[in-house]
Amino acid sequence: STYRNKVVRLGPQGDPIYVGNNVTRIGQPIGMFMGLLTDGVFKNKAELDAGPIFNPGAADRSRVGDVRFKDISGPAGKPDGIINNFDRTIMGSPYPEFYYGITNRVTYGNIMLSATLQGSQGSQIYNLSRDGGYSGRARVRGYAFSNNYWKSEQEPGDGVTPRPNDNPTGGFRLPNQKYLDNGSYLRINNITLSYNIPEKLIQRIKLGGLRVYANATNPFLFTKNTAFNPDVSMNDNPLSPGIESNDYPLPKGIVFGLNVKF
Repeated sequence: STYRNKVVRLGPQGDPIYVGNNVTRIGQPIGMFMGLLTDGVFKNKAELDAGPIFNPGAADRSRVGDVRFKDISGPAGKPDGIINNFDRTIMGSPYPEFYYGITNRVTYGNIMLSATLQGSQGSQIYNLSRDGGYSGRARVRGYAFSNNYWKSEQEPGDGVTPRPNDNPTGGFRLPNQKYLDNGSYLRINNITLSYNIPEKLIQRIKLGGLRVYANATNPFLFTKNTAFNPDVSMNDNPLSPGIESNDYPLPKGIVFGLNVKF
C-alpha cells in the first residue's frame, strides 16, 4: 500500500510551519526534513578557498577537513559563498514510497510452517542519536562507518567523513544530511514451526490431540538503518514525523510449547 499527501493551504498568508528540523509548506507533504545539503568535505586549502564557507572570520568558521555544504541561496536570493540559514532547504522525506507485508503458511503432512513479514521502502529518518556518535567530537566513540575520516590533505579519507574535532567547526552540528538515515527495512515478525503427532500414537496414550511447536518473535531485521529500530518516531506530532532518538529496539523471543487435547 502507499499514500500521498500535499499541503494546499496554510493560514491567511500561507507561511510555512517549522517544528524542529521539519517544515510544512504549501506544495509539499507535511513535515518534510529541512536542513543543509552536504557536498563532501574540504580536502585541501584550495577547496576551502573556493568555498562556500560557514561563518567566515569567526572561530568556528569552516576549515580544511570540515564538511562542505551546498550554497543554495543568500540575502539577494542567489548563492553568495556563505553558508547560513538562507541555505536551508528540504533535504529528505519521512514518507515511504510504499509499505508491504505477507503471511505465508505451508503444510506438509503433519508439519506446518508459517511466517509473517512486513516492511517499507523509500523513507528517511532524522537520526538524532547520531548527534553523539557522529558528531565529530574527538572524545566521543564514533560509529564504525565513520572511521575513514579526513586526517590530512595526503590522507583525505573517504571524502565525506570530516575530521574529529572536540569543538566542531564549519557548522557540522547544524541540521544537515549527515543526520539522515535510511528508513527502508524488512522485518520477519513471526515464524512458527509445528508438528501434529499422528493419531495412531496419541490414541495409545488416550489423548484427543498433541501438537509440538516452536515460535520465534522478531527473529530477523534487514535494513541499512544504523539505529535500533527503523520503524519508529520519537513523537506523535504529525508536523514532525520520522525523528529517531535512541529508541528502544523490539525484543526477540523464542517459545517452545505443547498443545494437548484431552
